[in-house]
Amino acid sequence: MTKTISMPISIYALGGLGEVGKNMYCIENEETIIIIDCGVRFPGVEFPGIDYVVPDFTHLKNNRNKVKALFITHGHEDHIGGIPFLIQSLNIPVIYAPRLAAALIRNKMEESRMSDRLPLVEYIDDTVVNVDSFRVSFFRVTHSIPDSFGIVVDTPEGRIVSTGDFKVDLTPIGPDINLTKMAKLGQEGVDLLLSDSTNAENEGYTPSEKNVLDAIDDVFSKAAGRLIVSTFSSNISRIQQICEVAAKYNRKIVIIGRSMEKAMDISRSYGYIKIPDDMIIEPERIKDFKSNQIVIICTGSQGEPMAALSRIANGDHKDVHISPGDTVVFSSSAIPGNGIMIDHVVNQLTRCGADVVTNSTRIKTCLKII
Repeated sequence: MTKTISMPISIYALGGLGEVGKNMYCIENEETIIIIDCGVRFPGVEFPGIDYVVPDFTHLKNNRNKVKALFITHGHEDHIGGIPFLIQSLNIPVIYAPRLAAALIRNKMEESRMSDRLPLVEYIDDTVVNVDSFRVSFFRVTHSIPDSFGIVVDTPEGRIVSTGDFKVDLTPIGPDINLTKMAKLGQEGVDLLLSDSTNAENEGYTPSEKNVLDAIDDVFSKAAGRLIVSTFSSNISRIQQICEVAAKYNRKIVIIGRSMEKAMDISRSYGYIKIPDDMIIEPERIKDFKSNQIVIICTGSQGEPMAALSRIANGDHKDVHISPGDTVVFSSSAIPGNGIMIDHVVNQLTRCGADVVTNSTRIKTCLKII
């Protein structure tokens, strides 16, 4: 009688542990490697002149024949931003991604002139993918970008679950988290849980995105002049909320920042951001409206030197210059390590006479830093 000897499974991270960014898990046995996410980390002041920090792909290049698939949990840069660099390093037979993430990846690859090397397959809640001895399935989670999923990998040695980024939000902007499917997975048994842990050490609950809507409304109601709101270009749920409140207060919307423009175009074409065409104006038309009729949505919430908000703060933007009476809102939490860069931008803005509002989840009263 022949005895079957099972092959051990290795699970390791090439990025994303002990840091915010460049998320990348690998699951490997004797014949197969599958990858979950491939992100970048945005450098702080310790990396002057560096645009992105990417995972070290050396192990994957040394085992390139075993790499069979890349699975994406959602479309944030810290989960998809490293894909062009990975594809330059080795052949990825197929990439599986949810709908919005797939659209963002396609755009990214077109910009890199690598779209012909993109074997991209979209998945939904009920999709099941077999990769050699691995069986991969998915469950929807709630996050600040639509189409976010956790990933289940069933192996001969047991079940591995990677949650992706998530929060349990019972009043989300967009589809509900699939708690039923998650509970069923728990009842069936999970041998290894790879869970997102951002803010896990903080007691209490993460506020719902619906709570943020009230805070944004409060800022709009108190801003007598022009509003400039900075957030991540991929924070689609937050951008939709800003647009809704802008419509309520009859403010025209100006989009500044190349990545923000691309994210808006893709999200509107897929129906994730709903806003009439006549509400959006080009930057050069700002002068045609009163200051209290304008809201500018831009990149640069992390103080990135080349992002739109930094250029505005430094007086380097051709269409937007800070004037006394402007209100500038940082609508994304600070990533650890970016505090110095953010403080520099805040100081520049306040020197120009702007009121600066900080704290992404509970937008507080104005901070003036002299």
